[in-house]
Amino acid sequence: MCKQTNYSKYQKRVIKFLNDLLGADTPFTYERANNNHLKVLIDGVTKPLFTGSTPSDCKSINNFMAEVKRELKASKKEESKLSQPEKTGVVSAVTLSNDKLIQNCVKSLRTRIIVLKEQEKESVLNNKCINGLNLKRIEIVKHSVSLALQARKQGAYLKPKELRTIEGMVHNHLNFMLPSMAYYAELLNSTSKDKLAKVQPNKQQASVHNESNKNNVISLEDKTQHAPIKEAKKLAKKPKQPVSNKNMNTKNSNSATELMAMSANNRVSLLRNLTKAQALMLIDDVNQAMAANREEDIEAVIALIRDKDLPLDAIISRMEAA
Repeated sequence: MCKQTNYSKYQKRVIKFLNDLLGADTPFTYERANNNHLKVLIDGVTKPLFTGSTPSDCKSINNFMAEVKRELKASKKEESKLSQPEKTGVVSAVTLSNDKLIQNCVKSLRTRIIVLKEQEKESVLNNKCINGLNLKRIEIVKHSVSLALQARKQGAYLKPKELRTIEGMVHNHLNFMLPSMAYYAELLNSTSKDKLAKVQPNKQQASVHNESNKNNVISLEDKTQHAPIKEAKKLAKKPKQPVSNKNMNTKNSNSATELMAMSANNRVSLLRNLTKAQALMLIDDVNQAMAANREEDIEAVIALIRDKDLPLDAIISRMEAA
């Protein structure tokens, strides 16, 4: 779905018919299928509509128009349009100019849709989150509307409310043309699964290497079975050294500092994998750690007061003065 020069004359007629029929209210998108047929997706229509590239039947475009109208009537789009009261006079001219502005914005966005898809996919894979996509799309819509306003030669003044409605309709068109957030979420899950699949063979190789090392150790033990019995007794009498908790503390501190060293988006996306119970447990642990740090600070201050032999009245008066 890029430039219309890639499509046949018949397909260009179909695209013009869709623009005239659907207008600025109903988003739609189109692309060339593998068999050079035109695949059309319309908002509210549950199934895609297909038409040929150079059909031999001269009535094929009339048949396609009738099919589109039937699907729109089935989805009750036409009834909702007819139920709205028609405005005449100055208001109708304003609405027509606004609709034309929306169509121009959508037309300019259609020419850039492939580039926008690639940019969004690259940003999702690099950031490993989909939080900023909607804001980026809103910025694109605002930029497109501002360019369209600068390009048009004449038109009524747009109030802020009218401008917001125009931007909202263009945003709906852009969301329909671009992939959904669910698509990007599945893309992230598939990439993570591929990484795990690559890591597992490495783990298997490491396990095989460990087994070979164990076999080598067993062979060495077999060779040293004929060592003197006294040396074996001395080794058995040596007391086992208890494992210190310093390594565990350093590991925990390193994991906590690594978590805080992440960006805010990555940290939030990582914490979103927790369940509600795990999140509440984590909050309780953080509160408990803060309370333990506060008690430790209080003990340190009390020890300092005792060592320096400082009067409490002077400290309280200084605190009140500060």
